[in-house]
Amino acid sequence: MLQVKELSKNFGGVQAVKNVTLEVNKGEIVGLIGPNGAGKTTLFNMISLFLPSNSGEINFLDEKIDTSTPEAVVGKGLLRTFQTPVGFPKLSLLENLMVVPPNDSEGLFSIFYKKKKIIREEQEHYDQVCGLLRQFNLYEKRNELAENLSAAELKLLELCRQLMANPKIMLLDEPASGVNPIMLDKMVQHILRLRSEGMTFLVIDHNLGFIYRICDRIYCLANGELIASGTPQEISNNDKVKSVYLGAS
Repeated sequence: MLQVKELSKNFGGVQAVKNVTLEVNKGEIVGLIGPNGAGKTTLFNMISLFLPSNSGEINFLDEKIDTSTPEAVVGKGLLRTFQTPVGFPKLSLLENLMVVPPNDSEGLFSIFYKKKKIIREEQEHYDQVCGLLRQFNLYEKRNELAENLSAAELKLLELCRQLMANPKIMLLDEPASGVNPIMLDKMVQHILRLRSEGMTFLVIDHNLGFIYRICDRIYCLANGELIASGTPQEISNNDKVKSVYLGAS
């Protein structure tokens, strides 16, 4: 589904990412780990086209996308979250999700000629929003402002917001960061449920326990280079990973 080939990025004289190759197959949960400064977020930013690469190639659904735009790849079904959730803090949870889906009937003349269709589509969007909020245990807070949510709830709201755009693959940036153990268990359950429903994930996180629980395969970066890949068990036993990521001798 997603193939990254020999991707590199320089910032002046600093090599942030060097010749990284990885792939994510449909229905997989793939992890990306590494110490601070390893190049994980830079790699995410290039894959989601928020940052241009210096060399290499990105393919999504058998199509080369690295010369495209973030808006275009979102339309193709590649979406990402951010370590610090973004959105509309002064809007309610309902409003945060209702602003996401475009209404194909909207427009100056459509207001007069397609009123019934617009009303029907808005009702469908509202029903979808309510369904998602129920799935993520946020429905009781649907009318609260997003700024009043906990860090974990904001991350769940961010997931909901991406799901409103019908993604084929989601890039999750530090979904476990700032999440207490009880909410983390719920986050695991939600991600595994979404995978069982056909969703594909590429996930960055420093919480190795979380990564090992949800991932089928894991890549490890250090100093911008890929140093290991494999199953959670293989990664946990890898001496290079222990040395650079866990500080083992």
